[in-house]
Amino acid sequence: MYSRVGRWSADALSNMSPEHMYELRGLFLFLVSLTLWRLWRFTVSPFLNPQQPRELPYWIPYIGHGIGFFRDANSALKRATSYFGGSRDPFALTVFGSNIYIISQPGHTNEVYRETESLSFEIFVQILMQSNGMSTSGLKAAYSPLPRDKTGFPNPHGEALGVFVRQMNIHQLYPGDNLDNLDVRVVKWFDEHLHIPEIRRTSHTFLTSEKNEEICVPLMRWCSESMVQAAGAAYFGDCLAAIDSDLASSFLTFDDLGWQVLYQYPAFLTKRLASARHRVQETLKTYFSIPQGKRSDAVWLIKAVEDEFRAAGGGDDDVAVLFFNIYWGINTNTRKVAFWMMAYLLDNPTLFDVIRNETAPSFQHDTLIDPSYLWKECPNLDAIWCETLRHCSNAASVRLVTKDTCIGGKVMRQGSRVMIPYRLLHFDEAIYGDDIESFRPDRFIKKGFTLTRGSSWRPFGGGKTMCTGRYAAKHAIFIFMAMLLRRFDVTTVGQFKVPEADLGRPVLGIVSTKGDEDMVIKLTQRSLKSN
Repeated sequence: MYSRVGRWSADALSNMSPEHMYELRGLFLFLVSLTLWRLWRFTVSPFLNPQQPRELPYWIPYIGHGIGFFRDANSALKRATSYFGGSRDPFALTVFGSNIYIISQPGHTNEVYRETESLSFEIFVQILMQSNGMSTSGLKAAYSPLPRDKTGFPNPHGEALGVFVRQMNIHQLYPGDNLDNLDVRVVKWFDEHLHIPEIRRTSHTFLTSEKNEEICVPLMRWCSESMVQAAGAAYFGDCLAAIDSDLASSFLTFDDLGWQVLYQYPAFLTKRLASARHRVQETLKTYFSIPQGKRSDAVWLIKAVEDEFRAAGGGDDDVAVLFFNIYWGINTNTRKVAFWMMAYLLDNPTLFDVIRNETAPSFQHDTLIDPSYLWKECPNLDAIWCETLRHCSNAASVRLVTKDTCIGGKVMRQGSRVMIPYRLLHFDEAIYGDDIESFRPDRFIKKGFTLTRGSSWRPFGGGKTMCTGRYAAKHAIFIFMAMLLRRFDVTTVGQFKVPEADLGRPVLGIVSTKGDEDMVIKLTQRSLKSN
C-alpha cells in the first residue's frame, strides 16, 4: 500500500509544472515557519520566561483570538480557563495585535485595584469620550489639573475635573440628603406614571393590547422607557422631556448599539448609532443653552458639574458630549436590571407574594410612603437583586499597563492591557456553589454579607473605579419593582421562557437579551382588597 502511495506521489511530483513546484515549496516553507514560530512562542519562550503569564496558543499571528473574542468573549475566556486546567493564575490573550492579560483570581483583582500608578483607567474614559464626540480642547478642559484653591467644588489635591468628578458623584449619590432628594424624585415620577391611563399614554407606540383594567407591553421596551424617563426627570428636571418627548427612545436606539463604540467600529458602519447619538446630544445641547435659573429643578450634581466644566474651558458642544456620557452611565444598566429581575420573578412566580408581603409596611394603600424601608428591611428583595446581578453582570474592568508591574506573581508588560472579566468571578463554584447556573436568591440570604462583601463580588467594579451610582441605581429599581407589584398583577402572554442573555456583546455592565429578544407581559390593575 505504502509503495503504491509513494509511486503515486513521485509520479505526481514528476508531472508537476515548475510553477506548481515553487508554490508547493513555498507552502511547505510557510507551514514549517509557522510551526517553528508556534513552537517558540508557546513552548520554548514560556519555559525560558516563567515570570510572564502563559499565553493561550493560536495559529494566525496578529489576529490571535480576536475573531472568537469579539464574537463571544465569555466563551473565549471559558475555553482559555479550561485550557489552563482551571488555574486562576493570570494568562494572556492576543486580540488583533493587542496583548491582554486576564485576571480571574479574586486576590489578584485586589492587586490590580491597588496598583494605581502603573495601571491606568482614565485613558479608556478619555477614549470613550472622544469616540462620542469630545473635542481635543474639551478633553484638555476635563483632564488638565486645576488649582487647589479654585472656587466651586473643593479640590485639595489639585486634580483635573475628570478625576475629582468622582467625589462630586459621591457627594450626590452616596447615602445622605442628596441621595434622599433623588429618591423622592424617583418615587414622584413612578407614583404619577404607574397607572393604566399613564402607561397607555407613554407606551402607545409599542402597546400590544389594552383594556380598561389591563394592558400588554413588551417587558424590555417598557422597563427601558420607564427607567430612562424616570431618571431623566429625577436628575435633569421636567425641562429635558419638554424639549424632546422621544428622548428615551432615541437613547435606547443608541444604547442597543453602544457596543459599536466599545469596539471602535469605523464611522461608515455606525450610521444608525451616530444618528441616535446626535439626536440625544442635540437635545442636551438645547437643554444646557437654557439659563440654569429656568431649569433649577435639576439635582445638585448636574448643575455643579456643568459649572465646573464651563469654568475649566468646556464649550457648548463639549458640555453636551460630557453629559451624554453621564446620561449613558445613568441609564444603560438600571433599565436592564429591572427587566431581568422581572423576568426571573415571572419564572419563579411564588416570589411575587413574598415581595408584596415583605414590602407592604412601606406603603399606605398603593402609595409608597417609606422608600428607605425597601433597601433597609427587605432581605428577599435584596437577595433577588443580588442574584440578578450575579447572573447578568457581564462587564470587564480594563487597565492600560503604563510600566512593567507584577500582578499575581507575573510580570505585566508596558503597553499591554489588564482585564478583569467579572462574570468569571460571579460563576466561581468555590464561592457560589455547584449550582451556579441556577437562579437561587436564597444563596444570598443563607450566606449574607459573606458573598456580597467578598473579593469575588464585583457587579460594580472595585477600587477607585467602583461605580458611584450603585446606591442610586439600587434604590430606583427597588422603588420601581415594589410599586409595580403593589399596583399590578404581572403575568406573561403566550409561551414563556427567560430570554437568553447575549454574552457575546460587550456592555458597560448588564447584558442585553440575545438578538434583542423581548417578551410580552400583561399588567392588570390590582384592587385594594388584594393589597
